Formats: sequence, C-alpha cells, structure tokens
Amino acid sequence: MTARILVVDDIPANVKLLEARLVAEYFDVLTAADGYEALAICEKQPVDLILLDIMMPGIDGFEVCERLKSNPRTAHIPVVMVTALDQPSDRVRGLKAGADDFLTKPVNDLQLMSRVKSLVRLKNVSDELRLQRRNGPQRRPARSSATDRPDEFGNVLLVDGRGSSQERIIRALKPVAEVTAMSDPQAALFEAAENSFDLVIVNSNFDDYDPLRLCSQLRSLERTRYIPLLIIAEQGHDDMVVRALDLGVTDYLMRPVDPNELVARSLTQIRRKHCNDRLRASVKQTIELAVTDGLTGLHNRRYLDNHLKLLIDRALARPAAVDLHHRYRSFQERQRYLWS
Repeated sequence: MTARILVVDDIPANVKLLEARLVAEYFDVLTAADGYEALAICEKQPVDLILLDIMMPGIDGFEVCERLKSNPRTAHIPVVMVTALDQPSDRVRGLKAGADDFLTKPVNDLQLMSRVKSLVRLKNVSDELRLQRRNGPQRRPARSSATDRPDEFGNVLLVDGRGSSQERIIRALKPVAEVTAMSDPQAALFEAAENSFDLVIVNSNFDDYDPLRLCSQLRSLERTRYIPLLIIAEQGHDDMVVRALDLGVTDYLMRPVDPNELVARSLTQIRRKHCNDRLRASVKQTIELAVTDGLTGLHNRRYLDNHLKLLIDRALARPAAVDLHHRYRSFQERQRYLWS
C-alpha cells in the first residue's frame, strides 16, 4: 500500500521523525510548517491523508481541519490530529471539527502505521466510488435529503457482554441514534446481516469470547462488509487495537469511555456510512443508465454485448453444445450484418 501523506507541524524535529517513520513504510511524504502552507498544498495537489499538529502559529489545527472539511475539494481527505493534548474535551473538539482520529505524542509506531493504513484503505474506497460516479452519465443533482443534515440520526448495533455498560452507552447515544443492544456475539452477527445498521460497536468486555473474531466475521460477510466498526478496548491493550485496525475496524475507544467522545466518534462514522451509501446508490443508478434505454426501460445493445456471450458459453457447455455452436456462429454473422 502506498499513499501521499502530508505532515503538518511547526517543530522541525517532529516533522523529521514522522517523515522518517512513514518513508520507511514506503509512503510518499509532504511537509508543511504551518496551517496556511498545509491548506495551500492541499489546494494544489492530491493528498491521501493529513497528520496535523494542533498547537501552531497563525491558525491552529482545529481551524485548519474546519477549513479542510468545509471545502468540497478537500473534505474527503482523512485528518489525524497528532498532539500533546490528551484531554477528552480536546478530542471532542477535534472530532467536531472533522478530524478522523487523534494520536497523542509521543506517537506509538504500531498505532501510527495501523491508523494510517486503515484510513488510507477507507479513502481508497471512497475515491473509487466518486470516480465511478464522475465518469458515468451526467444526471441532475439529487435533491438534498434528511441524511444530508449535519445531525444525521443513525441505527447502531451494540455488542456488549455486560448490561450495565449497555445502559450507559445507550443513554449516551440516545440523542443521535437508535441502539439495538445484544450480549450474544453470534446472534449479533446474524442481526447485523439481516438488518440495516449504520454502525456496529463492539465492547471487548467478554469473559470467554474474543471480540476480534466477531469483527473479522463482520468484515468477511458481503452484507456487513461496509458497516463501520468501532471497538471499545481496555487501557493498555494496544496490541488488540492494532490487530483490530488491521482487520478493518474503523475506529476505537479506550475505557473509561467519555460519553461526549463516544457521541462524536459515532456521528463521524454514521455520516461516513450515509455518504458512502449515497455514493454507492449513485454508482448503481449510473450503471443502470448505461445499460438501459431511457425511453423504453429495456436493456440496450451495451447490455447485449456484455451478457449474450456469457449466456451462449453456458449453453455450449451443455450436451447439445455442437448444434448450438453452429447456431451461435450463424447468429453472430446475422448480428454483425444487422449492426453494420
């Protein structure tokens, strides 16, 4: 995996340290000494991820993040704030500004690389969806819907082995989501596959079950592959967090859980899910327009070209293949004559 990463920090030693770690993993690294320079770089060239310091001269990291997220050209770029600030209020403020995650200095190498690779994978998926929509037939812009509002209400599945923590999380998320709580991980897997959820929260407080197994199963199923996953881990279980991010978990929280940070992170994932759902729906509609006649609603020649040969090949594999083969050759000749 390779990507272009922008490191923004006013202290040269911090920039050099992060740059060395990223270059060792074969990432393409750009650097900026302040917020204004970072904004200018993002306007001029593509960037896949931004590692952003908060305390900088001129404009701080919070304002830089807000400007990036308010600009349609840069709003899709993941932002990770790298800072010495470690208070929950600082993390909540950064998440509300649009940051995707926080890393506290000194930065743990494993968490840094796992978080970078996870966010780059997510951006690649979103970029592919946007590219497919842009290259498809032009349509009238869709009217804004309720899910375009900044206070998007979500549907959350909570997998938690303890009733007391279930109640606390449900109470915290009540203003922003409808929460379905379950204690049985395998039953939760079926629930996620059968229903539409915007986020799955997995609490790692099970006594006799590995929560990462559930995360892996959710990522392996077609119907649950694109649901954001947030895992809640115990303080000091950094190895679990790194493995979770490698499996495709999109975010994490450490206990004790701050309710405000839980809400902010959940809203970020819910909005991302809604955005990607709209992109996938747009791509699906674009594909349908490409193979369907707009007047009659029937499949057009492009659909015929793509599917007819497949159907004939299947027929040729059956016992009467020899006779069908001759018929197919005759049909091809007639088809060339008709379309010429």
